[in-house]
Amino acid sequence: MSFRHFALSLAALLALAGPARADDYPSRPVRIVVPFAAGGGTDLITRTLADIIASEWKAAIVIENKPGGGTTIAAQAVATAPADGYTLLATSNSFLVSPLLMPTKPYVWERDFTGVTLFAVSPHILVVHPSVPAKTLPEFIAWAKAQDGKAAFASFGSGSSNHLGFEVLKRKLGIELVHVPYKGSAPAMNDLVAGHVQAMLGDLQNVSEQLKGGTLRPIAVANESRIPSMPDLPTLNELGVTGFTSKSWFGALVRKGTSPEIVAKWSAAFADALKRPAVKERLASLGVDLVGSSPEQMQAFLASEAAKAEDAVKLSGAKME
Repeated sequence: MSFRHFALSLAALLALAGPARADDYPSRPVRIVVPFAAGGGTDLITRTLADIIASEWKAAIVIENKPGGGTTIAAQAVATAPADGYTLLATSNSFLVSPLLMPTKPYVWERDFTGVTLFAVSPHILVVHPSVPAKTLPEFIAWAKAQDGKAAFASFGSGSSNHLGFEVLKRKLGIELVHVPYKGSAPAMNDLVAGHVQAMLGDLQNVSEQLKGGTLRPIAVANESRIPSMPDLPTLNELGVTGFTSKSWFGALVRKGTSPEIVAKWSAAFADALKRPAVKERLASLGVDLVGSSPEQMQAFLASEAAKAEDAVKLSGAKME
């Protein structure tokens, strides 16, 4: 074989072994790892968007549910997968919070991951079981203090958005409630409605039906402004808890080192899918605000949220349970 032929053959092999290009990507099934059990908000949003994109690209996109470890098990699986664009992570607040609650960080988000897009955000509502004799924030504070630390609040899990939010809220209100973590929103809601725990910061989509049915009672919304579907419900900020907000967010990440062209292709596809009327209609019941951001915007969002999470963990004193 001549040197020229050898060089051409080597170049061809290197091209095949190199990172995937956006124009011929994907050429095999893509895996999106969801760090929660099937049926939750992150899972529903991800599956809805993946179905649209799979149809557009005529590609196979597989959703893999990998709950546990405050979402760190799923994150670690993606952090150790090849940076070839064939493994994505669909995630939420716990991605940034959980490592802060652990003695040894399982990953460093800015070192190990690149943001793709922000799917949506959802404000939290402070809700109580009807057995709690409180309809206003001052009444809730007075009731909680009278319980002498024996009342309990539910969360979606240690390190979840509503766990950390409630820990900060407790300190701002000067009250004490016992934290009871659950493996997701569904079991937390079940025990709250049954009265086994007394309060929670719940996502709008999780509590809306119970509020309509009277099985839960709203106290205030932890948002910058009142929400259109409940215009009479005041914000905690209005009630004197200055600057306090608590919400869930949902987005997509890839392993650091993934081709920027592939990251941009996914970001554009997610943004397009989020604008589809069918997607908006299917996700309307979740009560989320759909976003669809660029990779740069998602990276900036993560940096901002990470700083807030560090401050909140220090203030709350929260630890993984």
